[in-house]
Amino acid sequence: MVCWPDFSSESPPGQEPRSDLRLITSKNDTIRAWPGGFGYAKVGANYGPSFASHCEAQQAVYDQILWLFGQDGEVTEAGASNFFAIVKDAQTSKPILITAPLTEKIILDGVTRRSVLDLVRSRLAGELEIREVKFTVNDLVKTWRDGLLLEAFVSGTALFIKCVSTIRFGDQDINLPQQQGDKAAFGVLIKGWLHDIMFGAEDNEWGVVIDLNE
Repeated sequence: MVCWPDFSSESPPGQEPRSDLRLITSKNDTIRAWPGGFGYAKVGANYGPSFASHCEAQQAVYDQILWLFGQDGEVTEAGASNFFAIVKDAQTSKPILITAPLTEKIILDGVTRRSVLDLVRSRLAGELEIREVKFTVNDLVKTWRDGLLLEAFVSGTALFIKCVSTIRFGDQDINLPQQQGDKAAFGVLIKGWLHDIMFGAEDNEWGVVIDLNE
């Protein structure tokens, strides 16, 4: 999060920035959005009802809820952010970026989500495939157990892009490797690109820099 007005800091004064995100899956009797509703829209009614679940997650020492939908536990969003996972294709070993589709309008069509997908298409074409598909929490667990879940991250206006280190589902923790430096994960790479565009370090059509001295 970029805290205004101090744009040199990514955390409030006196707080150390968290380098990762710990998620816990939503309970069976709670739901964030459903087909025919307005889960795709940025309105207060999407956030207020989920506040109690968010507080419960924090009391359990997790940062956000990984919202599931339906009997199968379809993965939708993480808190108020879009969720991405990168998995390795079992046949080709190539990485695939998966995220929930917009078709049923139960997730937000976030501007940061769009930016992530646009950057991957333009800068990682042929290296990282995009699949906007339905997937369940059990799919994530199986992929993780098979050693094919490479990383996960979220995107949103508040959190920007934040890597996920843990997903709690039932009585088990899905622990994800946090890669830095030369072995930086795709999430870290994409975050760096967007950061440079936002703060004018990269000349890009998305960024408009205004000189306040003029």
